[in-house]
Amino acid sequence: MTRGLGRDDVLATIAWCLVTALSCIEVVLVTKGVGTHMDNLSKESLAELFSLMPVDKMLFISSGCFVRLSILFCLPRIYRDRSFMTCIYGVSLATVIVAATSLLFLVFSCSPPSDVFNAANPDRQCVSNYTLGRMRQAHSISATVVNIIILFLAIWASSTTSRTRAKTIKRTLILVVGVFAIVSSLVRIGILLTTDLSIDTTHRMVRTAPWFPIEVHTGLWCSCLLAFEPLTEPSNNPRNYNNYNMRKLSRSSAWEPQDDLWHRNLVTSNPRISIHGMPRDTKGKRKASNAESEADIEMLENERGIKLTTEFSVHVENSAHAGERLEERVSRTPAWNAF
Repeated sequence: MTRGLGRDDVLATIAWCLVTALSCIEVVLVTKGVGTHMDNLSKESLAELFSLMPVDKMLFISSGCFVRLSILFCLPRIYRDRSFMTCIYGVSLATVIVAATSLLFLVFSCSPPSDVFNAANPDRQCVSNYTLGRMRQAHSISATVVNIIILFLAIWASSTTSRTRAKTIKRTLILVVGVFAIVSSLVRIGILLTTDLSIDTTHRMVRTAPWFPIEVHTGLWCSCLLAFEPLTEPSNNPRNYNNYNMRKLSRSSAWEPQDDLWHRNLVTSNPRISIHGMPRDTKGKRKASNAESEADIEMLENERGIKLTTEFSVHVENSAHAGERLEERVSRTPAWNAF
């Protein structure tokens, strides 16, 4: 995994930092009065609490965005079909648009924007709490739809690339973690739609507050899907892993495909590939030179490029006459294979 780091790992790292910051802010909000009745809090405590709440919302929106992007950029490692990649790009764009729109609306909800983080200012000019609540509901619904689409794409990639039913089931069980993230987002939407946060806000926030970090934390686990990929392998025999890696490392030195058991089994099991590397027709009627299309030729990765090979043919014949000795003929024929 550490040898194949990509953009999804960078996005997952950023998401992890944002999720950690979100959890810290949630703890701070509890110490400032979340869960306590507003009548029991002083004006200074309420001002500090409502000044930190926009930071909490921004961290939730941005962390959810990066978590979804890390999952979307991880899926092409499993499957890269053209239609599938089109869906990946479309959902990624929708994720960025939803997050950017929500962040911009939140930042410019007050004039000037600095008043968003200064709830103690009595002359603040901000949008109503009703409008902020509608924005929160719209973002939650849009994010939930994106989560469902991402789960569908993950199941699509897993079911398409898995060759056996057992491996498909194992991968699907790993992806079931994403179902919990969707369930948590649905529960959060239901609570937001049925709870009036304009009355005793600090006390009623306890019903909705836990579901925000639960959703992003579960999504972050889903973004680490490739870390669980070895669990879906049909065999945990270390000999298979070592044989495959030694085969890759030996390409930089004097690697002989004839001495590689993995390569020999693969070549002999494919009737269109000869042992000497020349693609042949399954019926023996055509060669690679007169094939009608590229679909008639199947090449391995190590057969691509221009290579110079030398073939040795040794013929030993027994003489019918007693005076003759064994005759050995060795012919060396250089062959250029260009693909």
